[in-house]
Amino acid sequence: MERKGDKSNLHTDAGKYQGGMGRWSKRLAHLFLEFTGAIKEGDRVLDVGCGTGSLTFAIADATRASKIVGLDPSVGYLEYARANNTHPHVTFEIGDAQKLPYDDGSFDCCLSSLMIQFGPDAPTAVKEMRRVTKYRGSVATCVWDNSGGFELGERFWKAAMAVDPKANRPDKSFYGSPKTLSDLWIATGLKNVETKALVIPIEFICFDDLWHSHSNSQGPAKPYISSLSEDRRQALKARLRTDILGSRPDGSITLHAKAWAVRGLVPAR
Repeated sequence: MERKGDKSNLHTDAGKYQGGMGRWSKRLAHLFLEFTGAIKEGDRVLDVGCGTGSLTFAIADATRASKIVGLDPSVGYLEYARANNTHPHVTFEIGDAQKLPYDDGSFDCCLSSLMIQFGPDAPTAVKEMRRVTKYRGSVATCVWDNSGGFELGERFWKAAMAVDPKANRPDKSFYGSPKTLSDLWIATGLKNVETKALVIPIEFICFDDLWHSHSNSQGPAKPYISSLSEDRRQALKARLRTDILGSRPDGSITLHAKAWAVRGLVPAR
């Protein structure tokens, strides 16, 4: 989740994020919650790096937690989440994952979706998540697979490099594998660490819907597309269309995205 620009731009970016990655993070949230299996009636839950609230709202809809806090450094994302919040036991607060503004053991469960790879120091963020979670409480996260499992991005950058060998593809997340996530959780002192692959469909009504998800939503593809001349942009669009549709007529498109999830329990202090 990129968070750049002033307050008004951030609010605009929140809407664009929802139109792009937000569509998939919302669907992923339900599988992630099933994997964690940790939230009981009356629990207090923290969602670190909540963004526009996809996971926070999924927790509210699927559990009987008594208190749910979504925390994020982006004012614009939080404004968007607050404007769409209908749950009285859900609040959204500004804060930094590197220094969570809560006392030790404040929450029964601490979750984070698609955030851990963006911070400057992932181990510090996980230590903070562990610190604010009570004994035997669950700490969990999920990250898109970095070995080609996020098919939408893979298809786009493969087409981009075919028409532009100098295309600057963004670096893949170091934590997008079960081993790196498991190692991170174990190194942080969490116990009973488990990982699992979470796979969701990514569906479009037609090719233009897919192209729009790249060209008009928040993410690394948009600035790259904007940097191209009109001729190069059309060449990229045509190449991607061929790669996706082949010789079949335009119509519904289904790709897939894989994320890796990890969970662990807080040991006695």
